[in-house]
Amino acid sequence: MLSEWFWLGIAAVWVWTNLVEPSRPRLRDRTVRLPELPPPLDGLTILHLSDLHTRKMGLLERKVCRLLTQTSADLAVLTGDLVDAESGIPPLMEILSHVRAVQGIYAVWGNSEHKPLRIAHPNILADSLQRAGVHLLNNEARVITHRGASIWLAGVDDPHSEHADLPKVAPTSRCADLHLLLAHSPDVLQHPLTTVFDLILCGHTHCGQVRFPGFGALWSHARLGRWVGEPLIPPEQIARRLRRSLPQPHVVVSPGVATVGAPLLKMRLFCPPEITVLRVTR
Repeated sequence: MLSEWFWLGIAAVWVWTNLVEPSRPRLRDRTVRLPELPPPLDGLTILHLSDLHTRKMGLLERKVCRLLTQTSADLAVLTGDLVDAESGIPPLMEILSHVRAVQGIYAVWGNSEHKPLRIAHPNILADSLQRAGVHLLNNEARVITHRGASIWLAGVDDPHSEHADLPKVAPTSRCADLHLLLAHSPDVLQHPLTTVFDLILCGHTHCGQVRFPGFGALWSHARLGRWVGEPLIPPEQIARRLRRSLPQPHVVVSPGVATVGAPLLKMRLFCPPEITVLRVTR
C-alpha cells in the first residue's frame, strides 16, 4: 500500500510540475525603488517579457495573449530567447500584437537566437520584429524622453554566448535621468561597467523554474551561480557577491514564459510562467 501511495505521489508531482504549472502564466506586478529617480519618472511602468521560446501558437501562447490584453505600460521590453524555431515567428508576432506600450517595444537577442539549429537565419526574425514596430538593441543605445525626463536605454547582445559589447553602450558619464540596460543573461554583471546603470532587466535563468520557499532557485544556468536566479537582485547583494563597492544597479530577472528542460522533465515548481509589469518608483 505504501509503495502505491509513493508512486501516486510521484505521478501527481510530475503532472503538476510538467503539465499544470508550466501552462498557467500569470500577470505579476513588481516594484523597484530608486531613491534618486526624478519625479517625472516616478511610477514608470515597464512590461517585461522574456524567454518565450515560441514554436507554435499553443495553449500557453493563447493564454499569454489574453493576459496581455489586460494590461498596458509606458515601455515594453523583450530580453531574448524569443523563438525556438522559425515556425515560432508568426505566433511571436501574434503575441506582440497584443502589447500596448506608449514608448514602444525594445528587444535584445538571447542565446537561442545564436543557435543555427533553431534559427538558421536570425535576420528573418529581426526583419519580422522591425515590421512589428519592435526596436532591436543588440549592442545599441538610444535616449528616449518620458514626461520630460530622459532615459538612456541600452541593450546588449547575448552575454551567455559572449556576444555582448557593454563598452559600446555604457554611457561615459551621467547623461540621462535613468540609465536602463537590457541583457538576456544576468551574467552581464561580470563586467564592471554595469555599475553605471541604475536598472538592468534580464531573463535566461527562468528564476530556476524549480524553487523552494526560503531557499530559492535550485539552479540558474548562469556562470555567476544560483544567486542570479532570483527575480529581484538588490545592489547590496551584487556588491557582496562580486566583492565590489556600492553603488551597484538594481537587477530584475524574469521567470520567463516558456519552460525548458529534458523531454518529460520540463518542470516548474513555485515558479509559474510570468509576464512582469515592473513599476519604478522613488
